[in-house]
Parts: sequence; C-alpha cells; structure tokens
Amino acid sequence: MVNDADPAGTAALRESRLYDYESWPEAGRRPPVRLLTVLAKIYQTAARNLARGEDLVAYGVADRELIDGADFRDLDANRPAGARVTMEVSAAAPPADMSPLDASACVRLLHATGIEEADVKRRELLFELALVLGGSRVLDLLRILTPEEEERLAGVLRSTGRVDEATVRTFEKLTLHARRADDVSGPATLLPVVNGQRAAVGRLLARESMPPSLHVRLLDTYAQLSQLAGYLAYELRDYAAAEQLLRDGLRAALDLGNPTLVGYVHYWLGRMAADQDRTAAVFDHAFAVQSWAARSPSKLLASLRESLFSLAHAAEDDAAACARAHESSLALAGAPKDDEPVFLYWVSPAVVDSRRTALLVRLNRPEDVNKAAEQYLAEHGAGLKKERGLVLARYARGLTLVKEIPEAAAKLTEAADITRQHSSARLTDEIGQARARMEPWADTSYVRQLDDTLRSWGLTSVCPAGVA
Repeated sequence: MVNDADPAGTAALRESRLYDYESWPEAGRRPPVRLLTVLAKIYQTAARNLARGEDLVAYGVADRELIDGADFRDLDANRPAGARVTMEVSAAAPPADMSPLDASACVRLLHATGIEEADVKRRELLFELALVLGGSRVLDLLRILTPEEEERLAGVLRSTGRVDEATVRTFEKLTLHARRADDVSGPATLLPVVNGQRAAVGRLLARESMPPSLHVRLLDTYAQLSQLAGYLAYELRDYAAAEQLLRDGLRAALDLGNPTLVGYVHYWLGRMAADQDRTAAVFDHAFAVQSWAARSPSKLLASLRESLFSLAHAAEDDAAACARAHESSLALAGAPKDDEPVFLYWVSPAVVDSRRTALLVRLNRPEDVNKAAEQYLAEHGAGLKKERGLVLARYARGLTLVKEIPEAAAKLTEAADITRQHSSARLTDEIGQARARMEPWADTSYVRQLDDTLRSWGLTSVCPAGVA
C-alpha cells in the first residue's frame, strides 16, 4: 500500500526496511517524514500519532510542521465528520473500490489459508494475494491458478514484477471464472472478490508502463470487472454502488471503443432503471443499446436490446409491443456463441424466456403469468437456480391473485429454498412481494407453515412485521 501510494510507482519499500522503521528509536532507522504521512493516510489517522511525542524531537522544525499537518482522520468512516485536514489530499477511494480488511477479517483469512494449504511458503503467498484481491472469499477463485501464475501475479501486485502477457492472461482467466461463479454462489460472496480484482487492475493501469496491446487488454478486463461488480451490486439492490460501478465500466468501454461492451453496460443500466420504475431512462438505455448494437457484430447484444425494449413497453402497458420485442429477443438469443464475447455467455433462450413472467407481472395479467410460469418450469430444469427462483416467486404471486393459496404457498416455499444457495436480493424481494399478496390468508395453515419456514431459513424480512 505504501508503494501504491507513490504516483511514480518507485517507492519500493521493502519488508525488512519497514521492520527497521518499526524498531526505531530503540534500534533501526528513523522513518522519513514522507513515510509517516503516507502511513497516516493508510491508517486513516494523524501522522503525529505514529510516534511518541518525545521521539518527534528527532525531526527538524520544518519536518515537525509537516508531521503536525498530516491528519487523515476524516477518512475514517467510523469517526464523526469534521476532523481537521491541513494539507491537500486526494479523495479517498469510494466504498465500491475497496473492501478494507479489519483485524477480525485478517484472523479469519489466516485461519482459512491455514486450512487451505499446509505448505507454509504457499500459505503466505495465498494470504498475500487474498489481502489484495478481496479476503478469504477469493481463495476458492485462486484454486484455478497454477503455482507459477500465483507467483507471477503476486510479484506484479507487490511491484517486484512487470505486467506481461501472462499476467494479463491471468486476470482474464480470473474474470471469466468469477462471472461463472455467480451462477453458483450469488452476489454477496462474489462482490468483494470482484471489487478486489477491479481495484488491483485499476492500480496496475495507473502505475505500470506496458505495450499498447497489453494496455488495451488490461483496460478491457477493468471495464468488464466494473460491469460485473455493478451487476452484482444491482443483484444486491445497492443501486447507488451499482450506478457508480457501471458508469465507470461505461467510461472504460468507451475509451476502448468496444461497441459490444458499451451496449452491454447500457443494458444493465436500463435493467436497473426498470427496477426503479424510471421508464424514460429505460427507453434511453434501450435506444443506446440499439445504437451500439448496430455497430456490433454480436447477435446476442441484439437480443438484449429487444429484451430491454420489452421491459420499456411493459412499463407503458403496451402489451402488443412488449410481446413482439420479447419474441424477437427470444429468437436472437439462440444465435451461435462461437464469435461472441465471453461476457455474453449467459444469454440463452432459457434465460430470456424466464423474463416473460416478469413482463406479464408488470402488465398485471396473473392468469398469463401462471401459464407462462408453468410452461417455463416444465421445459427448463433446475440448472438456472436464480431464474427458476424468480419464476417460482412470480408464479406464487399469480396463484395468489386467483386465490390458489395452497399451491401459491408451495411455490413460494420452493423459491425460498433457492435463497439458501444463491444470495440474490432481487430474488428475496420477489419472494417478499409474493408473500405480501398472501396477507389476507395469513391465518390459514398453508401461510402459517410458509412463514415458519421463511423464519427458519433466515428470511424474516419478507414476512409482515407482525409475523417475523
């Protein structure tokens, strides 16, 4: 962190020298003023708090003035606002960019690496990488790397190695694996890991000189990680963080001039606007996707364009236009994936078809919701967990509206079971909306049993206040 704080990337503080500074004044060396101010910023404290008052007299008058002026306590989120800052400092990294590990998190990480690896040297390497890349949750992701890839990556992150083709390939490998991990674990587990990678890649782009071809690939990885982190924040319904991350990914994609990636980020911005009932913004992003899709060879991006238009038309209660756009999206989703970018791997007829129930809910057509849900569940297996859970929750909502309470409770129980495997807050929200529709039947045995199950699975937030 000290080395990263040097804009030129030349600080090169070694671990042994840091030990020398820590043992001062009884032994070792006196830390220079610049190091005290950098450490104060890292620790979010005042530089004068890093040495005893009687030891500060070893510095000259001018140096002591600099030490007294280096106060970064305002960066501490746990400290009340208004702390004094008497020197110019750069803005603190926003919460979406960093997930600092506190003492208890470091203890958990040490324990996790001890379980993960018996070899002491490799255990230290895993700990070092996990500190930078998101904590103990990144250990599962690091399993896909070879020992050589881990060593090379650690060297680059600690500034003892240079970014080369193999390093960029490693980040691309981690990014692709993180995308597919969301299908299994959900956003809560994955977001700190993706943010850790994103921050690391961002530092390398700002610090390292590299050939243009590698810079383009690394910037593409940064744009994809920003988009992925934004999507995960959206899945957790943290719209402010999602907006920030997606906009950052959009800027990077525009710098790259990649029409497919630009359109893809606009798609997720549009999806988020739809969830917030900002219909005009949904249309804006849909037309943006249309413009960029016209410049892109991707047919899957064209499918997403039509999917976004179907949402916009549903918000305007235009059932005919909504149906046309959805059917067009469904047909385009079956395009071959051979020449498609890897970040569109998930676009398929099964995933697009799961959106039909969401459109019909928006159009307030419960009987059609039930027919579409029944057909989807019959045709598609349990592989797409989150999509299946969302369809089940909407099915329960539709069944409730036609007063099929026992069947609605059974479907909602099945949907709730999926939340134990996937942490999507959007799914939890859909379950909560469906449960709210059942309130007139709260005293029936079916709904009481459902509430007991929801409580036992930790879903008390989706129950009415009097139930939980």
